[in-house]
Amino acid sequence: SGERAPPSEPAAMTNRQPKPFRLSSEATPYSPNYTTTQQQAAEAAAFSSLVTHLRGRLDVPNIELMILGGFCRNCLAKWYLAGAWRSGLHITYDQACERVYGMPYAEWKAAHQPKATVEQLARLEATKPFHASHPKQDPPASPAASLPHTPSLSSAEALAAGVPPMG
Repeated sequence: SGERAPPSEPAAMTNRQPKPFRLSSEATPYSPNYTTTQQQAAEAAAFSSLVTHLRGRLDVPNIELMILGGFCRNCLAKWYLAGAWRSGLHITYDQACERVYGMPYAEWKAAHQPKATVEQLARLEATKPFHASHPKQDPPASPAASLPHTPSLSSAEALAAGVPPMG
């Protein structure tokens, strides 16, 4: 049928040590003609294009993204959350997931995430040194600065997110 089976181990990973990828909190222009704002706009457009592309690739489960690319949709949601927090936006991980998946994660998972096979789990474990990292980060100090995001939260979600009760 012309389809190729995925490799048991990505060829590029066979003879190299992993280099951890870290998101930079300081943008460095790639060209002296770029402003930081222009670079950030270009990076935001690239992120949006990647999210749009992945929303259309429901045939590619997260585990395959992790095995071959070292990141998945959940990684994108965590990076988005970290960026939102660095920008002072007080959103939850669930809201970040919804931005990436286009729906609540539990709904997406039920509809589009098949159970991982034994082979996939073994490949996932073998490629673990190459997976993206997600440093722990504290939420922004003042959730009141982004009140437009909080009315949609339930009371339990608001408390869990550190949003003080109203009234």
